[in-house]
Amino acid sequence: MPANTASELPSAEEAATTGPVTRGRPVLEVDGVNKVYGNGTVALKGADLTVWQGEFVSLLGPSGCGKSTLLRIMAGLGEVTTGTVQWWEQDYGVVGSEGRKLAFVFQNATLMPWARVRKNVRLPLDLEHAGNAPGVEEKIDSALDMVGLKGFDDSFPRELSGGMQMRASIARAMVTEPDLLLMDEPFGALDEMTRNKLNDDVLKLWKEKGWTIVFVTHSVYEAVYLSSRVVVMAARPGRIVDDIEIREPYPRSPDFRVSTEFAGYCRQVSQALERASSMGEETQGQPS
Repeated sequence: MPANTASELPSAEEAATTGPVTRGRPVLEVDGVNKVYGNGTVALKGADLTVWQGEFVSLLGPSGCGKSTLLRIMAGLGEVTTGTVQWWEQDYGVVGSEGRKLAFVFQNATLMPWARVRKNVRLPLDLEHAGNAPGVEEKIDSALDMVGLKGFDDSFPRELSGGMQMRASIARAMVTEPDLLLMDEPFGALDEMTRNKLNDDVLKLWKEKGWTIVFVTHSVYEAVYLSSRVVVMAARPGRIVDDIEIREPYPRSPDFRVSTEFAGYCRQVSQALERASSMGEETQGQPS
């Protein structure tokens, strides 16, 4: 299958009119973030990234490049050594951690094994003391229905396949109605067919819900298929070295995976990843 060269991809001017996502306000801005662990390992160095409302941004890089570290910092689950992470309201005013409206989907489903699916999905609402608010049951029903788990609310996690467990994890994130959804390689352990199906489901939910998504992956193919932007990172220290727009319009169908355009973008992103992997290491250690 022939592949597009970088010169054959749409220009920046063309992207302004044909791009898949119209940028709104900034949702968050990572500015000069450095993360150094107590043993001297530099996990992140000078990370700069702005995520805009409605984008689907993938973080891609070799193992140990700090993708998950950066994602956790975005979520407020990790502290920076220096630099800032700013969150923005609709009026462009900066808000603190109490103003964040986000959800995090981990690499593993992280469901409570002793609780049924419905209880697992309800958990973040209970933690917000909103579990008994009007309309909660309908909200849970809607989330389960949208991820294809209608009728499984009384099941235990052990009774579900790996893909269904991840669906439950996504439903749990949905009930909080987040502005920003952070996903840390959620489909990496799944078989390819299940992974592709969940990719399609996430894209459908992203468009329907109007989310902004930041998604960590090791897969070039997954990053290109899902994303409006692919941010490429290099390792040791973890740093952002490329930011590639995927200008294919949405919705994206399985036909895109076998298209010339897909092959061209995969080639471009793969070349950027190879350059990132070949960059000299400035320190030792492997951040997650």
